[in-house]
Amino acid sequence: MSLKKVVSLILALSIMLTSVSTVSAVDAGTQYATASPNGSLTATIYLEGGELFYTVAKSGATIVDKSRLGIKTTQTDFNSGMSFVSTGTSSWNNTYSIPGGKKSVNTDNAVQREYVVSKGSAQLKIYIRVYNDGFAFRYYVPGLGATRIEKEYTEYNFPNGTGGWGHAPVNTYEGTWQYYSSSALDTSSVTMPFLASINSNAYWALFTEANVYNANGSYCPSVLTGSTGQNMKFGCAPDQALYGTKLEVSLPFQTPFRAVIVTDNLNDLVNSNLVQNLNPPSNIADTSWIKPGIAAWSWWSEDYYGDPGVPEGYREVPFTLARQKEYVDFAASMGWEYVTVDAGWATWTDGTIPDLVTYANAKNVGIFIWASPYVHTPYGASRMNLRKWASWGIKGVKVDMTQNDSQVGMSFLESVADYCAELHLMVYFHNVTKPGGEERTWPNVISSEGVLGAERYKLYWPPAPTAVHNTTLPFTRNVLGSMDYTPVALSNTNKNTTQGHQLAMSIVYESKIQNYADSIDIYGNWKGTELLRVVPASWDETKLLDGFPGSHVVMARRSGSDWYIGAMTDGARTITIPLTSLNLSSGNYTAYVYKDGASSEILTKTTSTVTSASTLTIPLLATGGAAVLISKTTVPSMPADPYTYYEAENATLAGGASVATCVNCSNGNKVGNLGNNTGTVQFNVTVPTAGTYKVKLNHLSANERWTNYSVNGGSNTLLKLRLESGSWNVVRSYTTSMNLNAGSNTIKFSYTDWAPDIDNIGILVP
Repeated sequence: MSLKKVVSLILALSIMLTSVSTVSAVDAGTQYATASPNGSLTATIYLEGGELFYTVAKSGATIVDKSRLGIKTTQTDFNSGMSFVSTGTSSWNNTYSIPGGKKSVNTDNAVQREYVVSKGSAQLKIYIRVYNDGFAFRYYVPGLGATRIEKEYTEYNFPNGTGGWGHAPVNTYEGTWQYYSSSALDTSSVTMPFLASINSNAYWALFTEANVYNANGSYCPSVLTGSTGQNMKFGCAPDQALYGTKLEVSLPFQTPFRAVIVTDNLNDLVNSNLVQNLNPPSNIADTSWIKPGIAAWSWWSEDYYGDPGVPEGYREVPFTLARQKEYVDFAASMGWEYVTVDAGWATWTDGTIPDLVTYANAKNVGIFIWASPYVHTPYGASRMNLRKWASWGIKGVKVDMTQNDSQVGMSFLESVADYCAELHLMVYFHNVTKPGGEERTWPNVISSEGVLGAERYKLYWPPAPTAVHNTTLPFTRNVLGSMDYTPVALSNTNKNTTQGHQLAMSIVYESKIQNYADSIDIYGNWKGTELLRVVPASWDETKLLDGFPGSHVVMARRSGSDWYIGAMTDGARTITIPLTSLNLSSGNYTAYVYKDGASSEILTKTTSTVTSASTLTIPLLATGGAAVLISKTTVPSMPADPYTYYEAENATLAGGASVATCVNCSNGNKVGNLGNNTGTVQFNVTVPTAGTYKVKLNHLSANERWTNYSVNGGSNTLLKLRLESGSWNVVRSYTTSMNLNAGSNTIKFSYTDWAPDIDNIGILVP
């Protein structure tokens, strides 16, 4: 045989082998591509050698490389040996609204493919949905009776070199967000959501799951475990092992959706409502009683009952009905809708929750109360307790300490949401799993924690959130749904962000109930409080103006015709905001800008007239931020204050007492160097009649400092100011009662050790 014939034969054999390989790679007639409504995203599902796989592409770029599908039940292992049965598609384009959220109208526009395979006499259906901004799929096992889910073979095979943002699995989802390189992902387990950057930030993919805890307790949350090539494999969350790794289910059965938001820009990512779309419509026909709002809340700043990490006696004020009435009064003065009453309310000795509800109703303030999953306790969220609490007239419950990422935990969450809906109670969950869009089905679930938030700023609960963590959340956790971070913390001594950064959270972070962290005794003296008085808890429109995970975020949200802008950063930067991006109507607006001052503990305010053609330029400190209101009609202002004030710098000073500049104090000054057996300040005050008067002491200190006072030269009375203001630049109030004579009186402050600085005192004259 000639050399030419040998070469020809080799080439022919090569072509034949290649052809055979091609046929066996994808089983003939089993590959189906499904395109999104606008054609930009395509998901392809197919059998290869009797095994299931899928790929996903966005505008031709690979988002998910060849990845395995499959599930194993007690009866059938849908891993191999499968045959194609049938396929078909359906589509829809609907809109819906739920109370609150990042926008007032949600669009649900998808193409769905049903892909059916068989193994022996058993069948498995895969439903894959394709949206313009992502895709999702779930498994459906038909039949009757019961089975166990023993394993899920699902994979997310990222394109080589993919990195992203996530944190290690923890059942409260209180992990510190960080960036994982592609090599780190090969050996890491991460929770979801996980935000992947694909093709050098050309595409963003947020990997998560949906329809988890509103599906009759049928499944548990999942985590991702890496292997070589960033091939992330699904597995049950660790909590499921407490009840056995096999999920017991009844047939027919379907898993939660494995969901991925895919966009080519971060604004579309932030605005996605894909996870909500993957849930059934509302189970509540009349949602008029579900009202998002702002809540005053005392636990973070002053209530510590039952916490073993807090030293005995470390509290300024007792947790009582009387104190919570003061929170109601402040909420009413701010126009806030709610007060959240945290753990310890069952121990009150001066009244009850029904007493507080009656008091609050007269001031148009609703009450939420703390509850727990430990149902056989006074706080347990059992049907009996929930029914009793509803009869008291509360508006909702904060169910805490759930921290159970198992099938059992999901069943508990749904049972609470279900029964609360029947009782017309709103609910939000703490120490809990991530949201999966369940608020569409149960719109009375108005928020959840599932985040490492402000409670971690407490010195005894490290780690504290960082600016890197805070600026990652808008692109990860908060995309999934309302997030009760409990923002705007000022009085903690372990500050690592600026006051501007904290104020910006009230806009950047979306929650249908926004529980502001700090005390009414802090907010009553703070410049930023006037903006907190007008920031709403629900939005008509959201726009990301600028940002990058872990670096910075500039978020604009619209309520009616008003625009609110929140900016947060890790490194120092100057942000530029062209107002053309907000589509303002013609005419003049007023821009109220609250931004970083000369240091992290100074908040400054500027006011200017702007139009749609204007541009705002705002410098931010490192770990800083700013908050902006742009409006024609809304004017932020402090609530009315009935006290008559006397400034310390105008009082009589003695010993080492001296006047010092204080940007955050009422007149820009305070008196320091008090106590230590020398420094004193004496106020001359006047009241119309003799009697007992409320006296408010506005003080500053970075650590626990006490003081004595004497009235009209009388004996000293000790004020135990057990809670510091947080720094020498933050003002805190302490209210006590003093017996004063008609006409002129003297009130003198002194102490044997160092005392706090004093801004002023106020007298409440009826």
